[in-house]
Amino acid sequence: MKMTKKKVGLGVAIIIALGVLGWVFKPAPAEAADVSVYGNLNYMVSNNDDANGNATAKAENNGSAIGVDITEELAEGVTGFGKLELAVDTDDTGSTPFDSKLAYAGIDMGDVGTLSAGRQNSVFKGAVTSKTDVFPEYGGKAAQKLFSRDSHTVIYSNQIGPIAFDNLVKVDGATGKSGVDVYETSASMSLDDTIDLGVAYSDDKVNDVKYYGAGITVAAGDNTSIGYNHTIKDNEVSNVETKANEITGSHTIDSTTFAIGYGKIEDGNAYTTIGAKQKVSDKLELYGAYEMADVSSGTDTNGMSFGLKLKF
Repeated sequence: MKMTKKKVGLGVAIIIALGVLGWVFKPAPAEAADVSVYGNLNYMVSNNDDANGNATAKAENNGSAIGVDITEELAEGVTGFGKLELAVDTDDTGSTPFDSKLAYAGIDMGDVGTLSAGRQNSVFKGAVTSKTDVFPEYGGKAAQKLFSRDSHTVIYSNQIGPIAFDNLVKVDGATGKSGVDVYETSASMSLDDTIDLGVAYSDDKVNDVKYYGAGITVAAGDNTSIGYNHTIKDNEVSNVETKANEITGSHTIDSTTFAIGYGKIEDGNAYTTIGAKQKVSDKLELYGAYEMADVSSGTDTNGMSFGLKLKF
């Protein structure tokens, strides 16, 4: 079997890098890893219109999950970490009761930055579209690339002054080539603990789609928050550029949080959402939401839902 000089050189470089890491990260005194288990049972009853405006009632699972967080000091100033989070199919609708949501391991090297690999959240979502993700159900439909987590990813994060940088690459061979399939980068910063800003770029080389986005949240006092994001989806196959805007506001009175949101896709659908959640205890919350969709080419639809979420 022939091995190219390029592959041999890469192998040597990896061996040298591992050797250097082993020399730099002097072992810390043996201590047990810090392990925490968490999860939630989330169930709701909904009544949603289909594309023809016909309403259907349904009781169903709404994102129940169980997870484990692990951290361990590897050396002075160096910490290893990992997360495994599984979606729980409480309705037994699939062939397995569990499905991977997040599964990654990494190393926090302090000022050098953080490196992690596995199935992880999009850094685009973290910097931009999460700014308006305030509803337990509905919402976010005008925030392009809101729900995005991927396998086969590597993320490098660091902070320079007040600005946090995150860079993600996905390499799974989907393009049939040796190289990066998806690349994302983002920058975020906070101002006086009242304003959070984020910008991001995503290049999906598999589907030839690029995303650009900016988001902001503003805390107007202790109990009120306003979020906004603007996203651009550039489809290089169809040569179509789609812009979208979404804004949300939430206000908390005692243990109840009320939220309202509006989103509009350019030359497309518009969505208005209202919702509330009641914190019954530290572990239990009740929620409800109502969404009206102004469909640009078709029948307008409505949906409502009520649910409960028990955390542990």
